[in-house]
Amino acid sequence: MDYNHAFLTPDYFYRKEKEKKALRKVGALCGLALLGYVLIQNVLALGIQAVGLWDKYTTDSFFQSGADVFLTFAGVLLPFIFVNRLMKKYTGADETLVFDRKVSKGSLIISVYAGSGLCMAANVVSSFFIGIMSVFGFELTSPDVPMPDGAAGFFISFVRVVVVAAMAEELSLRGFVMGNLRKYGDSFAVGASAVLFAVMHGNLIQAPFALMAGFTIGYFTVKTGTLWTAVLIHGTNNFISLALSYITEGFGQETGTLLSALIIYGFGFVGIVLALIFGVRNKSRFSDGDTVLSPGEKIGGFFFNIPMILAFLLMLYITSNYVTFGR
Repeated sequence: MDYNHAFLTPDYFYRKEKEKKALRKVGALCGLALLGYVLIQNVLALGIQAVGLWDKYTTDSFFQSGADVFLTFAGVLLPFIFVNRLMKKYTGADETLVFDRKVSKGSLIISVYAGSGLCMAANVVSSFFIGIMSVFGFELTSPDVPMPDGAAGFFISFVRVVVVAAMAEELSLRGFVMGNLRKYGDSFAVGASAVLFAVMHGNLIQAPFALMAGFTIGYFTVKTGTLWTAVLIHGTNNFISLALSYITEGFGQETGTLLSALIIYGFGFVGIVLALIFGVRNKSRFSDGDTVLSPGEKIGGFFFNIPMILAFLLMLYITSNYVTFGR
């Protein structure tokens, strides 16, 4: 939609104000979902303490991984399911969950491999960011993720990070958030959902990667038109990361690090090549949406509202706990 009209009518200004108001409400709802995400996880953690299982949760990696399956599902998905119904009221979106759109197997396979490979390349970029921060005296850490031993341990970890995390996060960020925001243009929808995806991770080791991965997943999801693309790319990336963790543990630090580097760089190179092939085969532009708002007005309406600002401040505080300076 062209928002630079030669003849600005009262109807145009009325529509613009109406869209601004609706987008501010959608942004506020997403901010409330982020706050709910933190609140639910903390309430559930308090529940674990209340029933006397906190020591087991912090010392038993298998139990923690199993509990995190539920924590991830409830903490991530439930708040976004709740606000999705309200967001649809303001956006008029009727297809925020698109699993059933038919897409050619070739396009789906290429998009999943390309997207997963680009996510591996994003890991490399993220590593450079961590190194640069270290040069300037900032030590970045992230939450300790348990790695239970044995086949049963690998299985519960697989369920937690490959199945549940991928499904819950993609339903929430690409299904609900991006799906509702596509009214304001595909580029804005992909970018806004990627920013929220990064912020949700709450630490500077994962956030830069999550931002790049969010753009990648959003792009291929819009291009293929099915949410399965998002779930499969996310799940594949998480599976590779999980497998590399067990490889490093099984082969030792030195050998495991070498194997991990070969896999990451190799998969990243293949991803870039396939992404170029996919781009040539899918030249259609992103939709500009049905809106008269400028890019600045979209950003201002979605991000600059009280619930969203509070959510960003809270996530900034959480992130600060994983940053030390001068050690």
